[in-house]
Amino acid sequence: MPIIGEIKYGREIGRKNSMRFMWCACVGCGKERWVMLVKDKPENDKCVRCCKIGKKIVYHGNMEILGAKEGDIKTPKELNFTGHNKSKYIYAKCPNCGNLRWVQLKTVDKYKKCKQCMNRGKIKEKSGTWKGGRKINYAGYIMVRLYPDNPYYEMANTAGYVFEHRLVMAQQLGRCLKDWELVHHKGINYPINSILNKSDNVPENLKYIGLKGEHNTLVEQIMSQKDARIKELEAELAKRT
Repeated sequence: MPIIGEIKYGREIGRKNSMRFMWCACVGCGKERWVMLVKDKPENDKCVRCCKIGKKIVYHGNMEILGAKEGDIKTPKELNFTGHNKSKYIYAKCPNCGNLRWVQLKTVDKYKKCKQCMNRGKIKEKSGTWKGGRKINYAGYIMVRLYPDNPYYEMANTAGYVFEHRLVMAQQLGRCLKDWELVHHKGINYPINSILNKSDNVPENLKYIGLKGEHNTLVEQIMSQKDARIKELEAELAKRT
């Protein structure tokens, strides 16, 4: 654990830049964190959360509200809220963290804490932001959230997610897959390499492949077959014309 006043370069603490950072404590809440040095002085003496508290400018969506204070009451139209809600809103402070936010006047007594504090310590279905533990990555593959008590947890990445097609195959084999073991989507219901095929993780559409080389060979064979079929169709079309 670093000590207060300790200075290190960004690359030494996992940052991308080469600037110097100092281990400082927030003057507001005492939270310790790395702060970038500007002219041999910490860039800010407060953490991000404490900097937000007490600001005179409050941002909500695309609207800038000047001079908003605790206890202010405004209509949805004044706050630029969309929809048919006509309830008034009050600018209330969370008793736990002190953050100010707009809350419906009729529910302010029911929801005294902000969403972040209400969900703190809650996991899975207990969390208000729970989405079923599933998400789609940039390539179109479905990822599933696993927890340490799951027998297939060692397959998960550092964030606790594992590819669903690998999890389905592991469950069929009854063991965790190694990094060099691959699972191929056959393309039974959708075209190969399409996003729909990548998310089609029914057992019938999955094939276990032991080595990466075998997977590449299989893909090449499929692509060659597709190219041959395209040439056949082009030849038939040329004869007809």
